[in-house]
Amino acid sequence: MLNRSSPLPDGTYVVAVSSLYTTVLPTSVMAVAFVSVGIHIALETPELLLRVLISLGILAVLARLGVLLRYRARVSVEDLDPLRARRLERLFAIPYLTFAAVFGAFGARAFQIGSAESHMLMMGLLFGYAAGVAATVFLRPWIAIPSMALAVVPAIAVTLTKTNSTYIGAGALLLMFLVAGAHNTLRSYRISTKEITARRTFAMLARADALTGLENRLSLREAFEGMSARAGRNKIVAVHYLDLDRFKPVNDTYGHPVGDALLRAVSDRLRNALRAGDVAARIGGDEFVVLQTGKNCSEAELQAQRMRKVIAEPYSIRGHELSIGTSVGYALYPEHGPDLDDLIAHADEALIGIKREGGGVALYRPKALYEAWKRSA
Repeated sequence: MLNRSSPLPDGTYVVAVSSLYTTVLPTSVMAVAFVSVGIHIALETPELLLRVLISLGILAVLARLGVLLRYRARVSVEDLDPLRARRLERLFAIPYLTFAAVFGAFGARAFQIGSAESHMLMMGLLFGYAAGVAATVFLRPWIAIPSMALAVVPAIAVTLTKTNSTYIGAGALLLMFLVAGAHNTLRSYRISTKEITARRTFAMLARADALTGLENRLSLREAFEGMSARAGRNKIVAVHYLDLDRFKPVNDTYGHPVGDALLRAVSDRLRNALRAGDVAARIGGDEFVVLQTGKNCSEAELQAQRMRKVIAEPYSIRGHELSIGTSVGYALYPEHGPDLDDLIAHADEALIGIKREGGGVALYRPKALYEAWKRSA
């Protein structure tokens, strides 16, 4: 279960990694507590090794805080992909595990040579650290459990070797709480990742077309709002409107199962024709809308031609060789308006116009501009 390659859905994994970067407050509290207790013990017992260990611990905890503060603004569940998440997970884990190892060595040495008062402080610090790790990092158990072990096991080993029964009892308690903490960490991990996966699955279903898995109208609108907000002055958002030619005869001749399978095949081709960041949605029976970001109208024209070409290639559906086609009308944000519904209507108007002329690809033009364009064509 501690295997880092244990399969989690990408969305769940991204949520788990992003949770690591919400731990600034508990990390800060631990930093203050460690530095305060560490300096107290190092001053009380002026040994070089203790001072070296407290210095290394301070450097490690500052590295932990530095990573959190530097990267937490970049950790967004919506924008984070699994590849970046793995890199951010490693960046978090290195100083986290390093601090645990230094803390464990410092705690063990403090139990060996420190006073009874120092031992009390260290015991409280160890319990607090382990509890904090279990509560905040449980979604990545491969980090949480080794961190608890690195910090606590050295102190357990020292206390269990003492002849004083109080220390032996304290060591036994630490061991029991460590085992219980590891168990609860794994249990919380299993329960939480299942809940996260279920929530994300339901959220995706609410935003996906049930037949094809493409976006639906709700998620299409959300995607447009995000794309238009990021477009700025030098980019456009093309809204392509497609419907399928000769689809109804296929549905009527071969039945709905074949028609549904054909719609799924068309949807797969549309997905493969898109660039990263572009979006395809099914908004009606055989009607689709594609959102594309680009620098100019020429990119939108090329994308429309590409989609028309891939959809026109023959299909083999349940033993039937089928041929359909499509025409594409498209409108541009912000040139043709700021509202998605208006842009879809404009793209549909361009689609209807080009289908009347036998099919193809058409950019929306307001009526006066369209008539002037036709006269010059």
